[in-house]
Amino acid sequence: MKIGFVFSGYGSQWVGMGKELYDKSRSTQELFEEAANCLDSNFVKLCFASSDSELSKIENAYVALYVVSVAIAQKLEEVGITPTKVAGYDIGEYAALTVAGALNVPDALYLLKKYSLFYQENLDLRPVKGMRVVGLELSELEKLCKKVSKKTEIAALAVVEGKEQFVVIATEEAAGTLKALLTQLSYVTVTTAPVGGGLHAPAMDDIVKQMKMYLEKVDFKNTSIPFISAVIGKPLTEGDMVRAALMQHIHAQTQWVAVQEAFEECDYILEIGPGTALQKGFAERYPKKKIFAINSLEDINALVGFDDIQASIKKEIEVLEEAATEDKKE
Repeated sequence: MKIGFVFSGYGSQWVGMGKELYDKSRSTQELFEEAANCLDSNFVKLCFASSDSELSKIENAYVALYVVSVAIAQKLEEVGITPTKVAGYDIGEYAALTVAGALNVPDALYLLKKYSLFYQENLDLRPVKGMRVVGLELSELEKLCKKVSKKTEIAALAVVEGKEQFVVIATEEAAGTLKALLTQLSYVTVTTAPVGGGLHAPAMDDIVKQMKMYLEKVDFKNTSIPFISAVIGKPLTEGDMVRAALMQHIHAQTQWVAVQEAFEECDYILEIGPGTALQKGFAERYPKKKIFAINSLEDINALVGFDDIQASIKKEIEVLEEAATEDKKE
């Protein structure tokens, strides 16, 4: 049985996320303590007792989402549920890489903190807007983005969410011009999209330069589980390739359709973290698969109750026991 883990991105955070797990799991408490020591920050207060506005700050949300997502994945592993492959939406890639074995917790938190600070500085200097465009073909949207872009004003396709569903980021003047053009098309729907997870566009070139030295300092190990890069939608296992993909994703389009396609062989697809948006998207694409959002202990316990999951866990235990017996004989 094949199980895919996809990790929630920015915007899925909420005050109280992970509290039930923290209250009842010693491993989660230890993870929160480790994160607190790494960043000299009170993660218990941040996740469980801050305000929505405080938690939504990029420098807080990135690291808080990471810790909660990794905690859920650790708990799943404790009950015998491990992934066949992993992926993450925007900053969810850092949790995915930790579960895949490429990044340890201190290094992931270190990189996320640097990235969040650089990104917020960039947004402060150059405000942008995000819009979700539904009902237009890729080539037509790219033509319109190019039409409204000038030297100081840009509009760029940031995320490919579906065949005719995209996220565009644009500077304020370009955003206004593009929206005016799109609203003239009766078959196109335009809504606001958050920009907190990253722009994934050339506007992030300066952040790539800033992050390069920090990414190169960190030891990216080969993964024990294939990591589906959102830049190419294909599995990576070599540490150097993973580092390159993570760096490239800062200013390259998110190919989320390709990521979804990479999970086609999975029997279960689980959104790990406090969100449900990824689960909904996968469920629309694969209506016959078992697809769940895993946010709490209750979700984990319900998952363990499935007969095929239980059979898979039992088989895994038997394999481990057989290996231990052989080791003793030797």
